[in-house]
Amino acid sequence: MTPEELQRLRVGSFLQLATEELEVAKEIREKHRRQAAYFLQQCVEKLLRGVLEVESVPAGPMHNIRRLTDLLPTGHPLRERFLELDDLPPAATRYRYPSPRGTVADFDERRLIVLLPKVEALMTEASDLMQAFTRKR
Repeated sequence: MTPEELQRLRVGSFLQLATEELEVAKEIREKHRRQAAYFLQQCVEKLLRGVLEVESVPAGPMHNIRRLTDLLPTGHPLRERFLELDDLPPAATRYRYPSPRGTVADFDERRLIVLLPKVEALMTEASDLMQAFTRKR
């Protein structure tokens, strides 16, 4: 497998995972907001990693959406879309583990209602870019 083929395969895999995570978030959002927020965060991270792969930008092991977005080339058309979702990273931990006081934080339903359409719009734009890249020969 050539490096280009591997890159296209990775982009396609990031898109597949992001799509699955968005679907799960939508399916569970009414009964399990914390977990839905987590899957939205994961979806955004996978989309961002896929876009970075399209741009041939190594991302390393970090998971912070802001820091990953900072790796995008200046003026990238999706940069602002990702930055709009910079408040999602705490969903990876804050809402999935007890606090030091032993309590479980809630994820506000209104916040989820605002975030979901933003993630869906990002999915549309990022998937267009990623699918175009995977079809290149």
